[in-house]
Amino acid sequence: MVIPIDYKNKPKMKKNTIFSLIAIAIIIGGGLLLIYTFSGSINPFYVVVSGSMIPTINIGDIVIIKNNSFDTLFNNLKSGDIIVFRAPEAKTEDGKPKVIVHRISDIGTFFEKKVVKTKGDANPYSIPGIDFPIFTENYVGKVVYVIPKIGTISMIITPPINYVIMAIIIGLLIYSIRPKKVEREKETK
Repeated sequence: MVIPIDYKNKPKMKKNTIFSLIAIAIIIGGGLLLIYTFSGSINPFYVVVSGSMIPTINIGDIVIIKNNSFDTLFNNLKSGDIIVFRAPEAKTEDGKPKVIVHRISDIGTFFEKKVVKTKGDANPYSIPGIDFPIFTENYVGKVVYVIPKIGTISMIITPPINYVIMAIIIGLLIYSIRPKKVEREKETK
């Protein structure tokens, strides 16, 4: 059985839906601009995946970093600061440097360049090639805030599932924003 389509009465995309999509795009763009302005980084969020900073920072916590300028903030670091950096020698499975969150234990110079040594709060000592030597080029940012346990969600849900979930959430947001014809009819009565 074939049902004919009535093209004359076909629903059209309403102006409100278009305005809703534009508003969502502006909000997302504004949020990204705000994040970049605050942190100096497009991605100021890092999920902690190891227990090396327990009890200060736990597995699944999200750390927010500040990094407006590599040189300026790197030169202002002091012992006790918690930083995010790329390990000098430790690599991930795809060959990229591991991103580490540790506390600065010592600061010195090496051939007139500032060098930082770190250590995880739960580690008994600094690990060569991971915790030192940290130079400006290894530095990612200084931790300014920790959000407990929220990162656990991103650790459990990996791509492409997380993209599908995000698309569903955005779709539900758009659906909830658009005005409903039935509600408008009830308001007019």
